[in-house]
Amino acid sequence: MCTSPDRTEVRMDPEERLYRALGGEKTDAVPTFSPLADPNLTNQVLGSRPLPLLKYLNSDHGSRFVDSHHSGINRFFNPAMFVFANSTVKANCTLGFDGIWMGYWRLGLKNSRELEEAFGRLFDIVDDGYGNAYMMYHDGLIDSPGAWRAYPRPTIEEYARSSARLFKFMKRAYRGKIAIVAFIGPGVWENSWQPMGFARFVALLRKEPAFAREVIAYFTAISVATVDACGRAGAKVMCFGEDLAYKSGPMLSPKMLDDFFADSYRQITATAHRHGARICIHCCGNSSELLERFVDWGFDGAHAFEPTAGNDLAAAREKVGDKLCLVGNIDISHVLIDGTREEVEEAVEEAVSDSAGGGFILAPTHSSADISIRNVRWMLEAAKRLGPA
Repeated sequence: MCTSPDRTEVRMDPEERLYRALGGEKTDAVPTFSPLADPNLTNQVLGSRPLPLLKYLNSDHGSRFVDSHHSGINRFFNPAMFVFANSTVKANCTLGFDGIWMGYWRLGLKNSRELEEAFGRLFDIVDDGYGNAYMMYHDGLIDSPGAWRAYPRPTIEEYARSSARLFKFMKRAYRGKIAIVAFIGPGVWENSWQPMGFARFVALLRKEPAFAREVIAYFTAISVATVDACGRAGAKVMCFGEDLAYKSGPMLSPKMLDDFFADSYRQITATAHRHGARICIHCCGNSSELLERFVDWGFDGAHAFEPTAGNDLAAAREKVGDKLCLVGNIDISHVLIDGTREEVEEAVEEAVSDSAGGGFILAPTHSSADISIRNVRWMLEAAKRLGPA
């Protein structure tokens, strides 16, 4: 069972703590946020064993059955989303995080080795190294404008309702114990290029910009409708997942981002704010060149500030002042995998110190099956010892 808040003293509700931090306000403790969703992490916390799914899919009987009777995109994984979400939230609640992101995906078995996603992505089913089935993006299934228009995508309204239904269920189940951060993603950029493949879509941005804008408009509408539905379901803290950068910098020139995507992001953030919610953007890679744009696009905060990608919280704070809540930046390549307790505590203290002068939320930079739950507990303990933020 995850623990209830301490009733012996007046403390902020976990959702309130995150909400205030995203507004640049003082909080009663260092707020903590979790993107940790790998099955191996959940199993470590809950004492569970890997589900036998991978073993079944790799067996002669299982592979033959699935290859002949795969269930399809619209049926197979929808109920499973609730089971996966509940175990993930329960594990993070048990650890003591203030919030956990929770998003909706619609996936189906294409065969015993691959998953097909509702918008045209293809994922390989692989072993995460610990016996759990894990999905790894492989390619897009759409190779032309005609194929994109013919692909049987879900309707905007129905997909948004399904997303909000998952959020509402989890919020009701864990109210007051852990904040459910509505995850809206993949984002407009990721949704636009991944079903076609990176090179193909980037070429279309230049050669067929009208078609590219058609694709972007659809995924903008999906994101706006999902934010609206989650806002109506009571979401006060949201996270928009949009990986815009490599470790070396932005995937697209800032000028192209402004031209093709800035209006989309402003629509998304305006919709969240209309519901009184606050929203951060999750962006892996080196986001230094994009920080001021995050502010201009209306985001209240940004995650993840990967240290291994050259991000620096102190430099970020100097660049954006108190206009942007910084969310991160605890390393998952070493510190939370095999770092010593001293290294974990030093990383926490440095992140809190470097981000001073505006809102801050402590968080791992992402999820990884290799993360040690022992190190995560050290991180959370260090945050509690630091007191009010």
